[in-house]
Amino acid sequence: MLRRIVFVVGILLSLTLAACSALPGAGGQRTLSVTGTGSVSLPPDIVVVNIGVQTQSNNVAQAVAENNRRAGSVVEAVQEAGVAEADVRTTYFSVSPQQQYDPTGSPTGVVSYFVDNTISVTLRQIDALGSLLQAALNAGANSINGVQFGIDDPSQAQADARQLAMADAQARAETLAGAAGARLGEVLSISTIAPMTGDAYAMVAGIGEGGGVPISAGSTDVQVQVYVVYELK
Repeated sequence: MLRRIVFVVGILLSLTLAACSALPGAGGQRTLSVTGTGSVSLPPDIVVVNIGVQTQSNNVAQAVAENNRRAGSVVEAVQEAGVAEADVRTTYFSVSPQQQYDPTGSPTGVVSYFVDNTISVTLRQIDALGSLLQAALNAGANSINGVQFGIDDPSQAQADARQLAMADAQARAETLAGAAGARLGEVLSISTIAPMTGDAYAMVAGIGEGGGVPISAGSTDVQVQVYVVYELK
């Protein structure tokens, strides 16, 4: 009985060793993996701004009508400031009933209606942004949600950033291989991480009557990362 158990164990051990020797990459290739980053900084050539019109009334029809009138005036103002019709669009519109309360916190039974309309404007002459914002405010806008600078066509900047990312990956790999007393072989694989555009944001506050709103555009960064696997000799 003992001899039979030993014989079965011997067969199982032989099968296990045979399976291990057939695993992919067993006793095989050494590799080195690195991540390279490339970044290109350039001045923005477009700016997107969200212009809001909010109105409130105890009569819902009046609240909507007043909002429509003021929003229409804002659209006319920004188009007169040089924005193309295709670059103006409504991105948000809502009508919200709001219960009124007395000083003790009890509902009064009076309901007011809050109407919120947001218009997104893309300006392609960013040096005219200050006067555009002031014109919108003068026409009836009462909120600026944010100002976002960007690049209209980032394809060339992305291509340049990819080249820089590959050069960065190569330099990192050569340094690591040299420190390990090895040499780099062929590139086995390259993966590109989705390009990132670091659009600049500016918050606008404290705007009143007067001249154009002072705005600083700064710069926009386009960044690309690559993941490269090298053969290591």
